[in-house]
Amino acid sequence: MKTVVFAYHDMGCLGIEALLAAGYEISAIFTHTDNPGEKAFYGSVARLAAERGIPVYAPDNVNHPLWVERIAQLSPDVIFSFYYRHLIYDEILQLAPAGAFNLHGSLLPKYRGRAPLNWVLVNGETETGVTLHRMVKRADAGAIVAQLRIAIAPDDIAITLHHKLCHAARQLLEQTLPAIKHGNILEIAQRENEATCFGRRTPDDSFLEWHKPASVLHNMVRAVADPWPGAFSYVGNQKFTVWSSRVHPHASKAQPGSVISVAPLLIACGDGALEIVTGQAGDGITMQGSQLAQTLGLVQGSRLNSQPACTARRRTRVLILGVNGFIGNHLTERLLREDHYEVYGLDIGSDAISRFLNHPHFHFVEGDISIHSEWIEYHVKKCDVVLPLVAIATPIEYTRNPLRVFELDFEENLRIIRYCVKYRKRIIFPSTSEVYGMCSDKYFDEDHSNLIVGPVNKPRWIYSVSKQLLDRVIWAYGEKEGLQFTLFRPFNWMGPRLDNLNAARIGSSRAITQLILNLVEGSPIKLIDGGNKNAALLIFAMVSRRYTALSKMREIAATVKLSTLAILRTKRALRNWARCCWRASKNIRCAIISHRLRAFALSKVAATTAKDIRT
Repeated sequence: MKTVVFAYHDMGCLGIEALLAAGYEISAIFTHTDNPGEKAFYGSVARLAAERGIPVYAPDNVNHPLWVERIAQLSPDVIFSFYYRHLIYDEILQLAPAGAFNLHGSLLPKYRGRAPLNWVLVNGETETGVTLHRMVKRADAGAIVAQLRIAIAPDDIAITLHHKLCHAARQLLEQTLPAIKHGNILEIAQRENEATCFGRRTPDDSFLEWHKPASVLHNMVRAVADPWPGAFSYVGNQKFTVWSSRVHPHASKAQPGSVISVAPLLIACGDGALEIVTGQAGDGITMQGSQLAQTLGLVQGSRLNSQPACTARRRTRVLILGVNGFIGNHLTERLLREDHYEVYGLDIGSDAISRFLNHPHFHFVEGDISIHSEWIEYHVKKCDVVLPLVAIATPIEYTRNPLRVFELDFEENLRIIRYCVKYRKRIIFPSTSEVYGMCSDKYFDEDHSNLIVGPVNKPRWIYSVSKQLLDRVIWAYGEKEGLQFTLFRPFNWMGPRLDNLNAARIGSSRAITQLILNLVEGSPIKLIDGGNKNAALLIFAMVSRRYTALSKMREIAATVKLSTLAILRTKRALRNWARCCWRASKNIRCAIISHRLRAFALSKVAATTAKDIRT
């Protein structure tokens, strides 16, 4: 009988051995790559498959249509899952005529979900078991084929219970696999009214809350004892782990978390007391309780806490490359004003950030990112968040200097992205609305719409394609290497310290600045294709919420991978923007002689234009 197996951990190994012993033909095995943050005390399914000469795979998404197709080509008669950690979709389950079966480490319908071994100990259960059930669309909800109960002894900890479950699973499979092979099984539907479900556990779930009864805390210690991460507490800011414990029915008026004695190390709880038999301070070695007390500096009456004591919070270090630019200087202003950040910046100029140069929490170096690579790598390693804002982002330069655009916008930024991957730093990356290209969809969908750009012989698109490829590279590093990132896509900006009239004179400014220059100098406004191209404009520096857009980058960074950034956004044809500027300029005397008057006129036109847009 041909089978495809999904397996991991010790249960995966013994499941495969049981299938081979029962005469099944295993066409392929699907497993997981090991998590580097997880202590691998269990057998390797991949190694076992290799030793047995069985093809083995570890795809990130086994439910992808390409993998579904490959599994279909294997034509399995039956499918088995032994502690495979991902949900297997119905498209795969339906490929096996005899059905699909999963081995679960509890007495279903109790303890559906993740980590049943740990949860039964946390909850102080006295029995558990293993269940082989038919797989259906809902996790752990299919009919029960076989079940074996085992007792949980008072001195069982996670690893001893794990060994008991493995032994029980081996017995259950030896009895049941031949019956499945011959189609001779009796299935019993699960009682939904008795079902319980528990989620995934993380190391942070195992802190000891001293106001709880000693028996509850002791169960927590048992549930996550070595080789699991361990239950923990704090003395001030010093973390320590409790590896083994005993419950004492000690009657004491001491506050929960107080040290009753140090030899033995006895801690008052909400009910009774907990003796810490063995433990570990920080990343040190395991030692007996009395030695641990000495190491931690505990005396009778000392207080333990479930969380670290409050300390002066270290400022978040933010590296802004291109800090003198429009986004960089406004973001710096906001971060320094909030007084929680240390800002490190690099740029080739400092005119827009000169007001910050003497600020104690602002550190600036004048330089080029293509030259100061060592400085950049050092500060990526040093800082918490990196914003690589350096880019050539004016359309005329895309056609004038396409290779320079590629070298700076793509190659230099790719190097910075790789530093962030290397040192595991969060990156907040400025994408652009230009990556959307010439999408023909009536309503753009970030997840489904196509990104359409022009032909290869049009250098105008090199900026858009460079940014889009970096977006894809960052996304791939996030998926494959765990890079923490946020992509934000600004549209057109307008506000102080964005452009100047000299930039407009040489054709390197934004569209609105160019329109204002035409009005200031009385020169004709030139509109390509009659100005029918739509433009979305973000005006944030002249309204009451002037900094909200930039601070939004900081707020979304912890949770969002992709954000289209907007505060006041309106979409109009460029000819309409030109008309807005022209109407605003009629109220301003245009007999402008000096650059000072021109700057004054610029601010007046901009402010009036913003008011016109808002109304």
